[in-house]
Amino acid sequence: MSSRTLSRWIAAAALSSCSLLSWASDTATMTVTATVVGVCKLVSVPTLDFGTLNQATAPVVNPPAVNVTYRCTKGTPPGSFKVGTLTSGPFNGVLSNGTDTITYTINWTPPTTAGSGLGSGVTPIDVPLIGSMPGGANYQNVSAGTYTQSVPIEISP
Repeated sequence: MSSRTLSRWIAAAALSSCSLLSWASDTATMTVTATVVGVCKLVSVPTLDFGTLNQATAPVVNPPAVNVTYRCTKGTPPGSFKVGTLTSGPFNGVLSNGTDTITYTINWTPPTTAGSGLGSGVTPIDVPLIGSMPGGANYQNVSAGTYTQSVPIEISP
């Protein structure tokens, strides 16, 4: 066999092995997934301020409502909104200066508006909280000072 014939056989064998390699290949598709869990987040929780109380006349005090704002995952409404541990009002609170106490209430309507997302450009949703403080003896005979209470606000989808 001549070297030329041998070269042709080697080239033919190389070409046929290349075609065998292409017959051995395979393709498939891969599934890619992600799961978004619905969430609700409080954006702002303002202070409910009953202002300076006048013990001489001791009127009922109804300050302007304050808006707690929230955002939820698009299409997700709040499943629970709590003031203190309550999902509906009124919440009965007690302000204290460490010695004396003053009672008050907070009322609200549980929110049902679904969110439109959590990102920038999304307008938060308001939940008005309406405070009321009885007058008269509720605060007529307490000592001077600042009265406070921390009230937890909670939202969940």
